[in-house]
Amino acid sequence: MIAVRDHLDHFADATIAVVTFADPHRLAAYRNHLQLPFSVLTDTNRSLYKLFGAERGSRRQVWSMGTIRMYAHLLRAGRRIRRPTEDVNQLGADAVIGRNARLRYLSLPSTPDARPPISELIAALD
Repeated sequence: MIAVRDHLDHFADATIAVVTFADPHRLAAYRNHLQLPFSVLTDTNRSLYKLFGAERGSRRQVWSMGTIRMYAHLLRAGRRIRRPTEDVNQLGADAVIGRNARLRYLSLPSTPDARPPISELIAALD
């Protein structure tokens, strides 16, 4: 979602939304913390996660070398790491849904850091 935020001009008139399973009362803080200019929605019972097939990761998946490198990079950049308030084992999904409500692209990363290149999301819009 940060990559999408940072390349927003490439998404033209697409409607962008982030779906999380966070407590609805935390959505505004979540959106502000990440400086997201698009909607953040909640799916507390994870229906959409299940529909897309987003699984819960094992400890090895969640704390992969890529994830550890990502956090090390954030620390070196001066970011403070906060204690998680959500289920860190829930893996995400990246999806592009067309105007006809059909799924045009779906990526189910095997680790939190294994997100698809932004170019793939942009290409799925065409």
